[in-house]
Amino acid sequence: MPAEYKKLSKNRLNTTGLKLAAISLGCSKNRIDTEEILGFLSAQGFVLTDDYQIADVVIVNTCSFIESAQQESINTLLEVAAHKNGPKAKIIAAGCLVEIFGSNILKYIPEIDGAIGVHSYSDLNIFMKILLSGKRIAIRKPLTEEYHSLYSRVLTTPAFSVNVKIAEGCSNRCHYCLIPRIRGCYRSRHPEEIITEIRSLLEHGAREINLIAQDTTAYGSDRNGLPDLSGLITMILELKGDFWLRILYTYPSRIDDTLIELIAAESRICNYLDVPIQHVNDQVLMQMARSYGNNELTTLLLTLHKRIPDLALRTTCMVGYPGESREQFNELLDFIQEYPFENLGAFAYSAQKGTIAGNSPKQVPRRVINKRFALLMETQQQVSTLLNHKLIGRRLKILVERALSPGSKRYYGRTEYQAPEVDGGVYFRSSISLKPGDWVSVEIGAVSPYNLLAVRPILLKNSLIKR
Repeated sequence: MPAEYKKLSKNRLNTTGLKLAAISLGCSKNRIDTEEILGFLSAQGFVLTDDYQIADVVIVNTCSFIESAQQESINTLLEVAAHKNGPKAKIIAAGCLVEIFGSNILKYIPEIDGAIGVHSYSDLNIFMKILLSGKRIAIRKPLTEEYHSLYSRVLTTPAFSVNVKIAEGCSNRCHYCLIPRIRGCYRSRHPEEIITEIRSLLEHGAREINLIAQDTTAYGSDRNGLPDLSGLITMILELKGDFWLRILYTYPSRIDDTLIELIAAESRICNYLDVPIQHVNDQVLMQMARSYGNNELTTLLLTLHKRIPDLALRTTCMVGYPGESREQFNELLDFIQEYPFENLGAFAYSAQKGTIAGNSPKQVPRRVINKRFALLMETQQQVSTLLNHKLIGRRLKILVERALSPGSKRYYGRTEYQAPEVDGGVYFRSSISLKPGDWVSVEIGAVSPYNLLAVRPILLKNSLIKR
């Protein structure tokens, strides 16, 4: 450790009256990192504010998943610098962009005062001491063998619906993805730490727990002695409470019989599964380094719907992967109509330096990628509309998220078939005053491609409705 580290680490941070703001970019996993940073630094005496223009320290937790995300991160840092609270205010770049550029980020963006990488948050106290002493500093450490949360989170999302990260990093090594380079190999979080966090969240009003990771189905595969995902979920369900448990980011070839049986049997697990397929053409999947093919996907989807008849599926697809032909893209279009998903998101492929796909000479022209993206989403709108029509007349339980305006009798919520932020929701009127986190039973009266319109709401005070 450098001498200046040793000298400054002996003293507690002098944060009296200092205001701290944070901006979180990118994925929900990044947001959790931001919330843990806020929790740690607020315990050190910082006063939190949501207005970066009055803050003494501003942390921008950056994203680098694709080139446009990197540019957004840089633009955000420059925007904050242009409107910061005077010349003494400190601006910090945190997270993924620092992993890409390292200490050079201080040279590339002279407007910032410090940079700290994803794997360096355990040194945040030391980092902040050096920064507040007036020195510019960048820290980018190697990843740790185990993944632990930094500190109790300061939630920046509503307390009734909370994401819980069960692992860090990824070992899948898909040829288009920078995540292993940025976040490192897959490391499961200790189950007791996860259970402790979820117990605390439930005690503070959580009604929906969303399990997230780069690949939730890989949970426990990196270390001996850990349960697999089904074992972890079984432990979570031992907790008392009226809550939904939602499983996101499941890798198709790792969805096993035990997990399927668990979802089918347990009423507190949402009848919802997020299965990012990326593509369906065997050659494209092989070039992506995905560990399954079209036949495996078809078998999986048929099995899921047979054993969990009331299941809603979400997926993610990529269009314009290097070498993707018109015929291969049409195969994807045909597949999502034959084996429809209630919810589908798409990426227009973006070449990334440092990836195998990014070095391919078979890059698809941008105009072709954009055209395919638009056609895929147009097709999915038709698919979603047809599937949503099947819900008309059904009475469903929803989780109330908000009133549409103060004092309004119009509300917005979600069914178990709709994940927060990425899927649509339910709009309805109620003569009863409702609050976020209430359970309501509604009858679906009309639908659009993404949202539902409901009537005749009934406030629920008991536990989950039996399916």
